[in-house]
Amino acid sequence: MRRKDRERDAAFAWQVMTAAPYATLSLVDEFGKPYAVPVSQGAWEQGGCIYFHCALAGKKYELFKNGCAAAMSAVSRAEVIHNEYTVAYASAVVRGRLEVVTSEEERMHAMEVLCRRFDPAAGEKFVDCMKNAGARTCVARLTVEEITGKEGNG
Repeated sequence: MRRKDRERDAAFAWQVMTAAPYATLSLVDEFGKPYAVPVSQGAWEQGGCIYFHCALAGKKYELFKNGCAAAMSAVSRAEVIHNEYTVAYASAVVRGRLEVVTSEEERMHAMEVLCRRFDPAAGEKFVDCMKNAGARTCVARLTVEEITGKEGNG
């Protein structure tokens, strides 16, 4: 990281990944071209991974269905500082291995992480969601190999 004065520790980066309203998943397609797409992520620091779900079809799924390297970035705070031509921000970048979750136990855990992230008071509602849509839902895990955080206060 070029600006070491803005670098933050892994705990800060995990907090950004947890709080950000969405993250951008970045992959490389079969032609070596970059592919980036926003996802609704659920960070699970204790397990060292970030979960998201998607359809069992489409470009994103096709690129990672057999496992691949991936990066993810997120911003949990971005405030324009007027008349100073800068932004106060909190951001994080993750690099790691992206894979489809195949274990039913981990799939349920991942969906619990995701559902509780977006609706903490929902209780066990995710169980019904998985019963209704689980068979046609891909659950993905980005195993974090490197995580960095950065913060600027304008």
